[in-house]
Amino acid sequence: MSTHLQHIVIDLEMNKIEKQYRGALKLSSELIEIGAVRMDENFNVIDNYQTYVSPDFGAMDEKIIELTGITDETLKGAPRFAVAMDYFSAWIGNERTKFYSWSLSDLRQFQNESSFKSYTGKIIKKMENNWIDFQDEYSRLLGIEKKIRLEQAVSAADYEFTGAAHTALADAVNTAEILRLSKNKKEFERIMKPVLDLFRIDNQDNTLLSMCPDFFATLEQEKHTKK
Repeated sequence: MSTHLQHIVIDLEMNKIEKQYRGALKLSSELIEIGAVRMDENFNVIDNYQTYVSPDFGAMDEKIIELTGITDETLKGAPRFAVAMDYFSAWIGNERTKFYSWSLSDLRQFQNESSFKSYTGKIIKKMENNWIDFQDEYSRLLGIEKKIRLEQAVSAADYEFTGAAHTALADAVNTAEILRLSKNKKEFERIMKPVLDLFRIDNQDNTLLSMCPDFFATLEQEKHTKK
């Protein structure tokens, strides 16, 4: 195994399904797309990965089609969960790895679906032991208690969103860009100044956070539209 450390930023798209039961296990969504970005030990992007995943239970939900643009036709011929996970694991390789996503929902999807579908690949344990919730880390860096959606983080920083929102690779690319910025404190604070000015707790008496609590409460309620 290489001594180098790589960073893998992951985003998933899931399809809502009729609840499935197997003993004590329950599954209410299935993985339909994996997007990932590989970064080297210095957080430089060196590769990316995208695959669709064919679901086992039911057709695509209309709301998910509207949100993601992924249809039943899109998923024809895509690998099923276990094969897709093996392919993804092969792409990740044997390097020491830290995994990142915007919230923990993607890790939980991997865990829940693997349990339900009896997938025993070693990649699941590797993820569990090395996963970082970058949404939480982002809030900590800003000094805020609120958690905001990825789209809000990008737009608030006056960044142009790369690709279409709610596509796995585009979301992974944008999360990776904010992760890269976060490793340069001076540049991060310059780019994120609009967010810092709004949300930092040490200035909250003079910010919109204290003046517009209802607005930010609405953002909080919306934060799990996807995640």
